[in-house]
Amino acid sequence: MVQRRRSRARVVGSLLVGLAVLLAAALGAAAWRLSLYDEEIARMDEAIPEEDRPHAAPGRNWLLVGSDWRGERAEEEQSPEEAHADALMLLHLPDDGDVYIVAIPRDSYVSIPGHDDAKISTAMEKGGPRLLTRTVEELSGIRVDHVAVLDFSGFERMVDTLGGVEVRVEEDVSDPSNEWSWSEGRQHMDGAEALRFVRERKGLPEGDADRVRRQQAVLHAVAEKVDNESLPEDPARLDRMLRIASESLAVDEGVSLATLRGLAGRLAEAGPDGVTYASLPVAGTDWIETRNVALLDEERTDELFAALDEGTLGRYLAENELGNDVDEVR
Repeated sequence: MVQRRRSRARVVGSLLVGLAVLLAAALGAAAWRLSLYDEEIARMDEAIPEEDRPHAAPGRNWLLVGSDWRGERAEEEQSPEEAHADALMLLHLPDDGDVYIVAIPRDSYVSIPGHDDAKISTAMEKGGPRLLTRTVEELSGIRVDHVAVLDFSGFERMVDTLGGVEVRVEEDVSDPSNEWSWSEGRQHMDGAEALRFVRERKGLPEGDADRVRRQQAVLHAVAEKVDNESLPEDPARLDRMLRIASESLAVDEGVSLATLRGLAGRLAEAGPDGVTYASLPVAGTDWIETRNVALLDEERTDELFAALDEGTLGRYLAENELGNDVDEVR
């Protein structure tokens, strides 16, 4: 169940981390208004499992979810138990140094506790944020400290408030089914186009893998724009962006004002250039019961999560060339 301190929960979305990074960066510069924005953030009951959990590793881990609780496919506002997880990322915050955003392909075919094996994205609809968190913990062996769900409509409004973002496209790409296309080179995108860009996969050579890289590239572009825009010097625009962000965010009930302040400070400390992006390695795809699924490379996935647990994730990603280049994408 979602609790809202004001009005109903408005926490739908499909693009995720951009809101988290943007909110955290701005909150660091507007601490005096934190309590006002905190009142607008929805809290999710029982999003974090209580039993049979992995040990706590150094640092903090946030599960970031983009869903359709209220988006284009939803006729009316829904509860988390009715949602679909359109995008998943694990935000790893070591005690110091760089932070890491590891994308989990939504089509990953995994074990879902208490259910048949299926795409990881279906865990949300089978058992809400709690089951999704349990599934990620079982897959990774990593304890999830907090969960955040983000609304893509809020992301779109925030990109527009920033005046759009720029992303460098590696080659011409188009999707005839949607009549969407992007040309090679640097592209300026408003909120609506940025959302189309990160949701597209039909015209991409590597499908969902390329879509994940696009999501991370737009996220990086948003974070850089926030960092370069000197928002603290424009209180009206800063307030507008924070209100949009707080109305578009739901978190587990264990997230307090102090938790948000700590997240803001940690992300501000790392800055956009201190974020490393990666994806879980995929061995291939297959059709299972009429559904196209992604088969994770189990050995390298286990190695990646072991490195995260041991505090050596940066070195592991560099040595195995698993980091995602967000400066230029398809």
